[in-house]
Amino acid sequence: MSNQTANDSAEMTFGEHLDELRKILIRVALVFALLFIVLFTIKGVVLKVVFAPVTPEFPTNRLFTWLATAMGSDALNIHPENVELFNNKMAGQFMLHIKSSLVGAIVIAFPFLVWQLWLFVKPALPPHQRKQSIRYVLETPVWFILGVLFGYYIIAPLAINFLGNYSVSSEIKNIIDVGSYMSTVLGVTFAAALAFQLPLLVRLLANLGLIGSETMRQYRKVAVVVLLIFSAIITPPDVVSQILIFIPCYALYEYGITIARRIEIRKAREEAEYQAMQQAEEAKKAEEAEAAEVTEETTEADEATEKPGTEGADEATEKPAEAQDSDKAEEEIAVEPAEEGAGAEETAEADKTKDK
Repeated sequence: MSNQTANDSAEMTFGEHLDELRKILIRVALVFALLFIVLFTIKGVVLKVVFAPVTPEFPTNRLFTWLATAMGSDALNIHPENVELFNNKMAGQFMLHIKSSLVGAIVIAFPFLVWQLWLFVKPALPPHQRKQSIRYVLETPVWFILGVLFGYYIIAPLAINFLGNYSVSSEIKNIIDVGSYMSTVLGVTFAAALAFQLPLLVRLLANLGLIGSETMRQYRKVAVVVLLIFSAIITPPDVVSQILIFIPCYALYEYGITIARRIEIRKAREEAEYQAMQQAEEAKKAEEAEAAEVTEETTEADEATEKPGTEGADEATEKPAEAQDSDKAEEEIAVEPAEEGAGAEETAEADKTKDK
C-alpha cells in the first residue's frame, strides 16, 4: 500500500508535464538564440562557410581537380569559378546573412535539442527501455552531423558544379541568384542529414519486430523505387542531386539489412538464454519439491519408528509398577499371618497362666 502511494505521488499531472516541457523549450530557445547571436556577429566566418563550395580551394574541388589531372580526363574536373552569383533583391544579402546564421544555430543546437527531449521522455520509460533509448539519443546527432558533412562536402559542390555549368545554348549565360544558391546548398545538405537517419529507423523497426533482414532482402527492388522517390522529394528539382542522394540512401539501406540481422541474432541469443534460465528455474523447483517430499517421507518414517518404542517403554514402566504393587500385597499377606500367629501364641500363654 505504501509503495502504491509512493508511485502515485511520483506521477506527474498533465499540468506538471506541460510545465516541464515549457522549461525544456525555454532552455532550447535560449541556447538557440545565443548561438544565433554569436554566428550573426561573426558574419565573415559564416559566409565563408556558405560560399566555400564555389571556391577552387574547397577540399572536394581540389580532390576532383587532382583526379582529373592524374587520370588525364577533364570530365572529372570541377570549374567552380564559372559559377557567378548575384543579388536582385533589396534585402537579399541581409536575409542571406540571417538565414545562414539560423541554419548554423540549428545544426549546432541539434544535439542539445535531442538530449533535452530525451530528458523529458525518460521518466515515462521503464529501466530497460532507458538503456536502449540512450543509444538512439547518442546516435541521432552523430548520423545527423555525418549527413550534414556528406551533403556539404560531397553533394553540394557536385550539384553546384553540374547545375551552374550546365548549358543548353552558348547564348545563355548562367548568373545564379544568391537565394537560389543558398536554397540548393541547404536543400542537399539537410536532405543528406535526413537520409542518414535511415539506419536508426531500421534499428527501431527491427527492435519492434516490424521489419526483418530477410524481408528487406526480398523487397530490394521496391526499396530502390521508394528511395528514388524520396530523393526526388527532398532534393532540388534536378537529376544529379537526386542520384547523389540516392546512392548513400541505398548504401544505408544495405547497412540497415546488416543492422536488422544483428538484432535478430541478439534477440535469438537472448531468447535462448531466457529459455535456459526458465528451464533451470523449473529444474531447481522440481529438485526442491522432490527434496521436500523425501524429507517429509523421512520424517513420517522416523515418527512411525519412534511410536512403538515409546509404547514399549511405557509398558515396561507400567510393568514394574504392577510388580511393585503385587510385592506389596504379598508382604501384607505375609505380615498378616505372622501377626495372627503372634496373637495366637499370646493367647496360649495367657491360657496357660490361668491354668496354673
